[in-house]
Amino acid sequence: MIPLAERLRERKLIARGDISSAYRARDARLDRDVFLKVLHPQFAEDQDLRARFEREARAAARLDHPQLVRIHEVGEDPVEGPYMLLEWVEGETLRSKIKRDKSLSPEMLRRLADSLLSALATLHDAGILHRDVKPENILLRNDGQFKLTDFSLALLSDAPKLTHHSAVVGTPAYLAPELARGKAPSVQSDLFAIGVVLFESATGVNPFLADSLLESLRRVREVEPEWSLLQGIADEPLLELIKTCLAKETEARVSDAHSALALVRDGVAPVLSVPRTPSNKKWVWPVAALFGLVLTILLWPRTDQTATDPITDRQAAEDSLVLTERPSSIPDNHKMIPAETPSSPVMPVTKTVEKQLRDTSRKTTEIAPPSVTALPDSFELFLNTTPWARVTLAGVELGTTPLGAALRLPAGRHVFMFRNPAYPPIQTTVELSENSRVEFALSDFVEYLSISVEPWGEIYLDNELIGTSPLKRLPAVLPGEHRLRITHPNLPTLEKTWLAAAGDTLTMHANLQTSELAVRAAGGGN
Repeated sequence: MIPLAERLRERKLIARGDISSAYRARDARLDRDVFLKVLHPQFAEDQDLRARFEREARAAARLDHPQLVRIHEVGEDPVEGPYMLLEWVEGETLRSKIKRDKSLSPEMLRRLADSLLSALATLHDAGILHRDVKPENILLRNDGQFKLTDFSLALLSDAPKLTHHSAVVGTPAYLAPELARGKAPSVQSDLFAIGVVLFESATGVNPFLADSLLESLRRVREVEPEWSLLQGIADEPLLELIKTCLAKETEARVSDAHSALALVRDGVAPVLSVPRTPSNKKWVWPVAALFGLVLTILLWPRTDQTATDPITDRQAAEDSLVLTERPSSIPDNHKMIPAETPSSPVMPVTKTVEKQLRDTSRKTTEIAPPSVTALPDSFELFLNTTPWARVTLAGVELGTTPLGAALRLPAGRHVFMFRNPAYPPIQTTVELSENSRVEFALSDFVEYLSISVEPWGEIYLDNELIGTSPLKRLPAVLPGEHRLRITHPNLPTLEKTWLAAAGDTLTMHANLQTSELAVRAAGGGN
């Protein structure tokens, strides 16, 4: 097997996600451009995350449809780890098209509906739910054809339930009402997302997008779209499809993608649905249902809250989960440094300094209907990081630290993801059994690298170019195995593989003229 580093040329980083990086590259063996996805090395040993990556590969590999992005190859490189090679699509995302043109022409809107429904029919027939249909995951080729992509949240009927993703998953403004209430996904939840995409493509307005996660979820559950915005659509079957897909109850939606296609293509009256999954088997998601129940009770809008008008397409402001008011009685010097857990290889060495908070006289403001009382075995969590970070819990964006308000969560283990551009994505776990304040220092999770090069060189970290020496800031890596490569057009290349340790600083000095690489850890020798 030819290593990816030798086989792929002109590699260009497109995006770096939580668990994988995406590149455009030229496949020298096949002489074509490809889309490369590589699992981050620090996550390769995490069985749950690796299973998610491999699940996406299996989902894509078993399908062949002109409106679905094709997968060319799935494998594991000896240096870079698990990867996928997919077809490269020349064009743009539907999101870019809507931002530029505000709405699609009637002809293009009908072609979009036909393409998405045809692609979904193939997915659903294979027992796969997409679960994240949105304009960012729809590609518009230069020839005008649409393709559905990104199976990161795809759910196979025979796939194991992954612990990191057993709760509400997806983009809030495209979630079906039943998902916002914590129920299991279904064919009808994918079709609801199709309805949102078509409404937005026709009008330039997402009917449920709001300035916060909570308001988006409330609109999905309670607010009807502004149907008058669709008055300009003369295509009656298409108009009926959008309205049917956006029904709040699953029973009122079209039964499946095949029936929806018949409506669009031939004007055949749609068959309304009964809730089912692609494989007609009962889905049992106790954890998702419990988490959804907690979200529904704790995130229910205040009784004096009224619906607001839909807003035009834009980036939503920071989402924050405001569950209780911040009590002034809690001192700011309470910290819990993140502790190591067996399930997460990215955790730093254990430094337990946990201070639990008990204040039964403290007053809180619950966002819940008056008839609903607080769930038993749920507690307040005050969360902060140094420096700031965007926080994600179970696929839901909570906002940027300091959150400024407590989260009320069920007792047990909760997996958080922190993102700051100066650090790799950091994952940690909080075991919640009492009201608590936790503060994480991001530096405790990473190893810093101090790299100097004579005379100069281009520095690659885990096969990704991070800059030319001297670097403007110290790069940071998560614990685990990493690979450093330093190149110069006229001098030999130097390479080094090492195991990073959290909380350390590694100093490397490379002399390319003598092919020497000196490595020294903080407080240690070479």
